[in-house]
Amino acid sequence: ASDLRVHVGSRVILQHPQAVAGGVRTVLTPMTVAGIHSLPLRVFAYLGPAAVSAFGLAGSTNELTVQPSAGHTAAELQRALLDVPHVASAQGMQATVDGIRSALNQFTSILNITSVIALLLVLLIAFNTASIGMDERSREHATMVAFGLPVPTVVGMTMAESVLIGTLGALAGVGIGYGLLAWLVATTVPSVAPDIGIALTLSGGTVLAAVLLGAGAVAIAPLFTLRRLRRMDVPSTLRVVE
Repeated sequence: ASDLRVHVGSRVILQHPQAVAGGVRTVLTPMTVAGIHSLPLRVFAYLGPAAVSAFGLAGSTNELTVQPSAGHTAAELQRALLDVPHVASAQGMQATVDGIRSALNQFTSILNITSVIALLLVLLIAFNTASIGMDERSREHATMVAFGLPVPTVVGMTMAESVLIGTLGALAGVGIGYGLLAWLVATTVPSVAPDIGIALTLSGGTVLAAVLLGAGAVAIAPLFTLRRLRRMDVPSTLRVVE
């Protein structure tokens, strides 16, 4: 409707096949837009029973919904229907839904693998950053320990700083990712999959998961330096002149 600039009540010219004796022909029929549906698959259009005559299909049926009788399964009914002449296909009501769900599951599985790889990269970067930061702040940590601050407390302070940085980084990443996704939906998706209407949404659960994973990954990294801090030679570290 948006592409055609029409709304409820608009008149459109529909080009469609019409059944005639000996075959079909292509005709143009003016029709009124009675409603606009929100189905993401844009290839579907729906017509009321009054439009049947325009297609030359008055008195014809192209689809029947049947249920198996007691003592029979849907698979038995499907096999029996396929033996009936002129029956082109017989499938369960859930077949289309299951097919779409299976395709979406495959797509989300790829995204999940990508997310795991990204999380491992974040852990690796966070560990390297924590290790470098521990070397650069060795005198600061040695001073804290020399004044009686327990090593776990020093690590806890480092973890608190990492959580703050990770949270800010996760929020920045969500914002940049949302902007990139909006650009893809507005430019690339319509040209690649014009028959699918995609609505851009960002749930609070997604933001929360990103923040928790981002902050959690960088918060865990300082724990790997705990052993090095316990083995640190405080006098020697304090004597180092930068």
